[in-house]
Amino acid sequence: MSVSKTIPFFVILLFTFTQCKKKDSSIDPLLAPDNWRKETIVFPLSFAPSLNYKGTEYVRFAPGWGKQGSEEYFTYSFLWYLDEDPKLSSSSLESEMEAYFDGLTDVVSKPESGNLKNISRTKAFFEKVDNQSFAGKIITYDAFTANKEVNLNLVATYSFCENLEKHLVLFRISPKPINHPVWDKLNEVQIDLNCR
Repeated sequence: MSVSKTIPFFVILLFTFTQCKKKDSSIDPLLAPDNWRKETIVFPLSFAPSLNYKGTEYVRFAPGWGKQGSEEYFTYSFLWYLDEDPKLSSSSLESEMEAYFDGLTDVVSKPESGNLKNISRTKAFFEKVDNQSFAGKIITYDAFTANKEVNLNLVATYSFCENLEKHLVLFRISPKPINHPVWDKLNEVQIDLNCR
């Protein structure tokens, strides 16, 4: 292979890797304080396969998420980064959050111990706040740490990212009331994408 043929080959190869890197670097769209633990899950979610989406869930946990008695207990945020429009409504959010949290409970609890028989199923209630936002309450079971029922407040906000052609649903969750200072921390969790 001559030098004149090799140089264009390497230029094309370099361009390809640069494009891949650029694309990959944009895929951490949830900005949160540094001490918030990260988790990334690809759809379909193994614990909630009935949520029939293609995309990724990005999760950020407050430092006190798994500590009973902490002001940040069960306080976290997650982003659904989806290929398709989830067509959110109060009723769809209710059924999807019930499937989501029941799935988590079923996976974390040990079915062989018979614990699932004594655990009530999740109940979710949502109201539409405006064209992009919903507020709700979820009564579910903390199978992770407390092994008891927990009442969660939740705010879900929808947006469409035109540049990436992605549908975004940002969830903020805490058992603390919306006017509690922990919500100031939750509201610091933002989508970090160039969508215009």
